[in-house]
Amino acid sequence: MKMLVLVYSSAIDDYVISAISKGGIKAYTKWTDVHGTGPETGPKLRFSQGDNHVLTVVLEDADAAKMKKIVLALRKEYPLGGVRCFVVPVEEMI
Repeated sequence: MKMLVLVYSSAIDDYVISAISKGGIKAYTKWTDVHGTGPETGPKLRFSQGDNHVLTVVLEDADAAKMKKIVLALRKEYPLGGVRCFVVPVEEMI
């Protein structure tokens, strides 16, 4: 299993949720109004560029590969959306 941690601009939230839903992802955890800084986007501060959202999804390996395709499509379609995805192995889910 893999855990995907998807970070993206709150401005494209509807598009991200729609894309993962169309991809068959039914369960996820979402954090909203997340702040940080990145090499391309710079600081995400409440009063300036907007917030990020973070989704975590735990999937079987084959489904994680499908999710990777969704993320790559989102990055291509929304190049300023700050879409990043980190893949972490899941040893066990309790």
